Amino acid sequence: MLSFAFELIRSFQNLQILEITASKFVDSPTPEICSLEVDYNTMGLLKLRSVVFKYYKGSENELCLVKYLFACSPFLKKIVIRPCSFLESDEKFMFARKLLKLHRASSAVDIDLY
Repeated sequence: MLSFAFELIRSFQNLQILEITASKFVDSPTPEICSLEVDYNTMGLLKLRSVVFKYYKGSENELCLVKYLFACSPFLKKIVIRPCSFLESDEKFMFARKLLKLHRASSAVDIDLY
């Protein structure tokens, strides 16, 4: 489903508000579909201003999607990420550390991590 999300977002480059609600159910681990080393500068810029990501589970694929949104959204003002309730505190902390290291096309983005 993540590859579908990438294609859908890329297809609507004028989209300004995006809300992603992942499945609440814990599925078997999915294979990694993208590398964190992808050059997102070649993928085109988005006009996103606000993003809400619900039920974040901490997978590398989800981090890849967040990285894409950061790198390709120079007008992004706010991103809200709500992790699943079953994530442990140390997992949330590790995600927050990874999140802070990501390149952002918008220097004004406010990150709200629950």
